Amino acid sequence: MKKIFQMLLMACLVVLGTQVAFANSDKVTLQEGADLTAVRSMAVAAPLYMQTDERAPDKAMLTKIIYDSSNVATKYTVISYDTIAKTFQSEKKIDIKAMNRHEAAKAFKDNLPGYADSYVVLTVANSSKTTFFFDVYQTGTNQLMFSYQIVANSSDGNTVASYTTLCEQFYKHFERAVTDQEKANAKKKK
Repeated sequence: MKKIFQMLLMACLVVLGTQVAFANSDKVTLQEGADLTAVRSMAVAAPLYMQTDERAPDKAMLTKIIYDSSNVATKYTVISYDTIAKTFQSEKKIDIKAMNRHEAAKAFKDNLPGYADSYVVLTVANSSKTTFFFDVYQTGTNQLMFSYQIVANSSDGNTVASYTTLCEQFYKHFERAVTDQEKANAKKKK
């Protein structure tokens, strides 16, 4: 009996040790005074990204990954960059996809009020380990509300699957921050 208990204990240690060893490093920053509970919709902005690996997704694919990964979000609606671009084109006669990066970013920020409460900008740093920086801004004021940084494991490749996992982690952490803020607000009311 003692031998079986020792074997089970060792198996648990190996499994838990493996999970810790392969966990991505991340950091959440909530800006003071930011009201995440007011976010009902979030638009995906064009990512700041340069494809450095031939096997890595291109910018258009990464934009799609950011939106598709939002399927884990339940407290707010996520609007794709393509949807915003089509809406701007049809309603405001502004083609943000034809503009250069800086003009498109300015037009996106200036014309977004009325379509979404907030927007997320992904910045990707490709070095020895891929790092994703997600910044959520309030529409209209363009004030930073929430930041999330996640560093991929060195064993993770620059693939669609690994990029999807990193993006899903952002949405889960943002949702967790919203839930925590709702709980804190409920405690203050009591």
